[in-house]
Amino acid sequence: EEVSERGEALYSGAVKGCSKRDRRFGARSAAMGKVASVNEHGEPTFEYIQGVERTRRAILQRGKDEEPFWKILTHFNGTVIRILLTDGIFWLTIFIYWGIRIWMRVGNVPDFLATLANTDLVTIGGFLSFFLIFFVQQNFANFYGAYGLSMTCEARIFDVASVASVALPRTKGRRIIRYLNAAHLAGYVGMSSSYPFNTFFRELNEKHRLLTDKEVERMMAIKMDDGGSAYQELSRWAIADIAACVSEGLITDNLVAATLVGKTMDFRGAMDGLYGAGDQPIQFFYIHFLCLLTLIYLPLFALSAAISAGTGDATYWLSDVVTFIVVLLNDIFIIGLRLLGQKMARPYGDDFEDLSVLHYIESTYVASNRILESSDPDPVSDELEHRMSADRHPIGDAWPPLAPAKTVTP
Repeated sequence: EEVSERGEALYSGAVKGCSKRDRRFGARSAAMGKVASVNEHGEPTFEYIQGVERTRRAILQRGKDEEPFWKILTHFNGTVIRILLTDGIFWLTIFIYWGIRIWMRVGNVPDFLATLANTDLVTIGGFLSFFLIFFVQQNFANFYGAYGLSMTCEARIFDVASVASVALPRTKGRRIIRYLNAAHLAGYVGMSSSYPFNTFFRELNEKHRLLTDKEVERMMAIKMDDGGSAYQELSRWAIADIAACVSEGLITDNLVAATLVGKTMDFRGAMDGLYGAGDQPIQFFYIHFLCLLTLIYLPLFALSAAISAGTGDATYWLSDVVTFIVVLLNDIFIIGLRLLGQKMARPYGDDFEDLSVLHYIESTYVASNRILESSDPDPVSDELEHRMSADRHPIGDAWPPLAPAKTVTP
């Protein structure tokens, strides 16, 4: 597909006053071979979000495909290599290492420089590794905690749809599920700028007809894209409809009413949990601490390794290459762990590694409405059930027969 003029400008950073957000979207769109997809407000368009989602789902599929070792290494998107090549500290260490090695061969190296190779960096590296692993572990727990809450939101909508399909008139159930699917969508719009109201919500609302024009105006009035007010009000609308069904005598079983209200409240509680987790990330103090240690440690390690590779007459290309591989491995480990933790710190962003919000919303909408529109089976027939039981493969006795009691001869 052709790249639009704005896409080309965003990719090159040539637009005057272009924000970092614009350039990020433009660069990633160009990397996917898509049109650079930001609107005049710097928001990602729906086409861009769809492109990211397709790539994201393809990367997820790789984890289930059990690809051979060598094929795994041929991938670029969704790997540490893609983000490592954009990290400034990575290129700084490479520049330091090869700059020192070239100086060792062509320049006059002071005698005292060889003593710098004896600097003990093992202890510092050990502490830094511990802090990095803890950082990754905490963000890993937060990431999959957010995934669990997203699945809880889906499951509670399915629960309401299942009960509504058998306990409510079809039109009443449709409106309740419509509100809950709209609340599901609104929750992500209010939580992440990667899913804006003007593009993401409007496109899906137009496609699935979740809210009427008047209802959309109400969502705009309470600023859906700025916090959780919209999904909380939509959840309340669903509960109000359930209460109205009770008042009209459409629900006479208290257990059914309690189940519908309880599951709706559980949905809202799961979405509340997502907002709560997003409001309390790992402290910036800790992140700054890790970045500061990395900035000091990696250049020192590259300097020490470059000097220890040999000076004077003891300079060999094989030693240079092998030592460089050690520096490279150290960079991949230290920088890779930090970037991995940072990638998981924002589960609902626009990275390929983030959670599949569009997939969650679409699949929940389809499944919940299929449940709601499902047909009832024929009435129970005793004769049919007896015949089905008699014709099935025997499963054996419920309990094994008791062994006869042994006779004891005196």
